[in-house]
Amino acid sequence: MAKVVLENVYKSFSETKGIATSETENKPNSLSPTPVLRRINLTVEDGEFMVLVGPSGCGKSTLLRLIAGLEELTGGNIWIGDRLVNDLPPKERDIAMVFQNYALYPHMTVYDNIAFGLRRMKGAGEQGSRGAGEKFSQFREDVLVKVTKSFPKGLRYLSAREKAVQKQVKNVAKLLQIESLLSRLPKQLSGGQKQRVALGRAIARNPQVFLMDEPLSNLDAKLRAETRAQIVKLQRQLGTTTIYVTHDQTEAMTMGDRIAVMNQGQLQQLAKPLELYNSPANMFVAQFIGSPPMNFIPVKYQAPLLINHPQFRFTLPEVWESALRKYDRQSLILGIRPEHFSVSTPAPENLQVEVDLVEALGNETLLSVHLLDETNPNLTLQVRIPPEKQVSIGDKISLALESKKIHLFDFETNLAIFPKNQ
Repeated sequence: MAKVVLENVYKSFSETKGIATSETENKPNSLSPTPVLRRINLTVEDGEFMVLVGPSGCGKSTLLRLIAGLEELTGGNIWIGDRLVNDLPPKERDIAMVFQNYALYPHMTVYDNIAFGLRRMKGAGEQGSRGAGEKFSQFREDVLVKVTKSFPKGLRYLSAREKAVQKQVKNVAKLLQIESLLSRLPKQLSGGQKQRVALGRAIARNPQVFLMDEPLSNLDAKLRAETRAQIVKLQRQLGTTTIYVTHDQTEAMTMGDRIAVMNQGQLQQLAKPLELYNSPANMFVAQFIGSPPMNFIPVKYQAPLLINHPQFRFTLPEVWESALRKYDRQSLILGIRPEHFSVSTPAPENLQVEVDLVEALGNETLLSVHLLDETNPNLTLQVRIPPEKQVSIGDKISLALESKKIHLFDFETNLAIFPKNQ
């Protein structure tokens, strides 16, 4: 287990063939580099489950590959424990990586896939000088292994090292409940079973850090939910520092101790799941975290504490006054989550909308509505209501906003404005 620290991590590629800028320096024919990661500073604590989440192309997988040593840094430092690993090859970083496509060897059994990394690791007895007695014992062991290699598996001689490998593989198989699969080939496994084997191969090496790159994206929804819970449980049992990449905000919210939200190569916000949901740092985080996403409505602010829109107006709680002092008579973006609307009666502070779509999900109903407002006819809102509320497509209804749950964002910067109690 180890802390992972990223200091000003920067990565860029040439626009020509995707070659890192360190390889294209002083070459007059190469185009200007394209930044992929922009000065990332991030600390993953010892034993923490950190999730990197963001849309496709935001740089999260590139960041994971930099930590693994599969990509070369353009700038900055990466520390694993007390070691600066910038120039270390992957095999010397003491990490284990789980890939999206499982990366199992098709010609090897489950047992051999899990054992593969263990067999490549140097044992303590292989290092340093050995006495004559130890050398003879090793020679005898090598001969016995060679002579019995063609015997049936149960009759082969196992070296001390292979016995240790066997014990570790069986322990991991028991932990993952795949003991019955050890003799199978990958082609004989389901997607979920393949994923557990890939996890087993990573766990068997007992690394300081697990790196997981969208490991559940090839599974169906039911299996994804089951495996998600299993990974979290395993990580808690093992206590191994884990960095997990996903584009799925549900995975991020349910798995991570903390979540790093990324977009366009930049870290947008680092926080615990509920803090991200309740106090997003900007509009990107607000719409990315939450399903359905937060609704945004352009409004104008008028001191003291009045929010104006062509169709509605209401007074904010007093905690907003000092934070909004500089925004008098300026445009703002009002954010409100789907569950913070309620169907009400017409009133000056309520929104008048028409229902475009009704999705009855059993435990809740989701509505897609548009404002009855000629100044912004294309503004669509998502609303979550209790299933007992009967609403049909084409209905004109009034929606009340829960004033204590609204969010406000700077119109120009899209950064969140927080009331003084936050």
